[in-house]
Amino acid sequence: MKRAYLLLLPLLAILFLTACESGGSFRVLNQTSYPVYVTLGEEDELAIPAGAEHIFAVATGNQHILNPDVRVEVPVRLVGETYQIYDEENETFTDTTRVEIRAGETLTAYINPNRASFKVVNNSSQAVAQATLYKHNFVGVVASHDLGAIDSGRFAYLPVEYATNSNNFYYYATVRMVDGTTYTYGDPTNILQVDQQFLITLSDPE
Repeated sequence: MKRAYLLLLPLLAILFLTACESGGSFRVLNQTSYPVYVTLGEEDELAIPAGAEHIFAVATGNQHILNPDVRVEVPVRLVGETYQIYDEENETFTDTTRVEIRAGETLTAYINPNRASFKVVNNSSQAVAQATLYKHNFVGVVASHDLGAIDSGRFAYLPVEYATNSNNFYYYATVRMVDGTTYTYGDPTNILQVDQQFLITLSDPE
C-alpha cells in the first residue's frame, strides 16, 4: 500500500501542475467605423481603430483542481466615437462598467455602433475657445452640447443621438477661436444616421 501511495504522489503533482492556470484576457473587437477608446483598470487609454481588435492581458490568481473557479472584476472605461455603453437598468448611456475575467479564459466585447458623432480636429496654430453643437428639429434648436476648449494639435469628440424616421433633425455647430473669430458649420442637410460623424477639421488660412 505504501508503494502505491508513493507512485500516486508524482501523478497527483503532475496533474496539479498541468491543471494550474493564471491570467485571463479581455478582447475588444471594434465593429464601428471610427476609433474606440479603452482604459482597463489602471492602464493608459488605448485607441482601437475601426475594424480592429485588441486583447488585454488580465492578471488573476492561480486556478487549479483545489481552486477551480478563479475570477477577477476589473473596471473599464470604454467609449467609441459612435458607440457608448447603454445601461438598461438606468436607461442611460455611460462610459464605464466592470467586467469579470476568469482565469484561463477570454471575454470578448463586440462593439457595434449605436450612436452618431460630433468631432472637432484642431490642426490650426490657434486654440479653440469653445465648440458648440446644436440639434435643430427644423423648427428650432432643441438641444446643445459644449465640447469646450481644444488646444492646437488636439481633438475632441462627442457621441450623439442619430436621426430616425420618427425623430428627424439635423446638426450645426459653432467654433469660436481664442482670437474671437467664430465659424459656423452644418445646415439642414446635415442629418446623421447611426455610425456617421459630423467632422470639423480646422487649419490655418493659406
